[in-house]
Amino acid sequence: MTARHSIEAAHLLARWREAGFVDAEALRPVAAAVVVEARHYEPPLYLKILSAIGTFVATLFFLAFLAVSGLISFDSGTGMMAWGAIFIAGAIALGFTLAKSEETAGITGDLLAQATFAALAVGKILFVAGALEHFDFRTPWVATYALAAVTIVTYPVTGSSLDRLLSPYAVACAALVEILSRTAVGQATDGAMTIFFTVVTAIAGALLLSHRVPVAIRPIGLAALGAMGTVTTIVAIGHDGAFSMARQVLDPRPIEAILTAALVGCIAWAAGGLDRLARPPLAAAALGVTALGFAGAPGVIFALLLLTVGHARHDLPMRVIGILSLPAFLVLWYYGRDMTFLAKSATLIGSGLLLLAARGGMMIMGWDREDEA
Repeated sequence: MTARHSIEAAHLLARWREAGFVDAEALRPVAAAVVVEARHYEPPLYLKILSAIGTFVATLFFLAFLAVSGLISFDSGTGMMAWGAIFIAGAIALGFTLAKSEETAGITGDLLAQATFAALAVGKILFVAGALEHFDFRTPWVATYALAAVTIVTYPVTGSSLDRLLSPYAVACAALVEILSRTAVGQATDGAMTIFFTVVTAIAGALLLSHRVPVAIRPIGLAALGAMGTVTTIVAIGHDGAFSMARQVLDPRPIEAILTAALVGCIAWAAGGLDRLARPPLAAAALGVTALGFAGAPGVIFALLLLTVGHARHDLPMRVIGILSLPAFLVLWYYGRDMTFLAKSATLIGSGLLLLAARGGMMIMGWDREDEA
């Protein structure tokens, strides 16, 4: 059995110095960068999920305590906004304390970080609820403006990447609810949805596809990608199923066109440029994506988009989400077809045979190797 050895930062820097990778003048800045990076340690995905669940439970219990104890009047919008601002300010102060202190490590640091996250969540909920109470929840865009305000205030100072992801996503969801529930019936809703989807797609592309984007801004791109998935799910559920939103059936064609163009663009980006689309493997891939667009399968296209970006960026969580969402959207697509069960069975068998034949053709042509693309 081979022994496993850990590499210390000092030993690694010394080996770099001996190998000539780093000269004596650059060694000190590199060491300082390693120290700074170590302070911004990001926990693995499963710990982030557990943290989100714990924060959700803690927030619910604390809000229930405030309601039962009567410490805060939930009938006063101004009072709730004031208390929300106090909780947010306290969370920000605690976050600064955690960032500057080097003694809050281990369980103590984790508990304080969790308390900070929970206090921030309680403050945001109280502020938004107070704004809805003060300005009347029937007033358009109040929730969106309130969420955007607390997100803008807290984003630069919060150290939690999870909060930086969830807060912009909440803003996008609030805007989506406004579009679907308050926009006038007819083409206005389709136009607003198209504009919304175009904006979040552009934000996701700009912040996720470039390696030069600062890490602190990347969660906004992930939130925009989540908003894309939310819209795609709504369209996929409603496609050919008379699923009504805002008292009308949404037109999925603009969303499908944007998704198709985005996936073709991502394939070209992952391959190294638009000129690569002239190569036979990528040309066949672009043709297949276009066929999926005409087939009305936005969910499948979005799942393939996640897989493409996740593979190109070596992002394992994104690839896992893409793998899990692909069969789910396939089920939705086949379920929404206006066909008998026998016809659906034949379609499934034919699709499987077609994919197997395509896979065999790729192996024969040698297109299954990345260097060919």
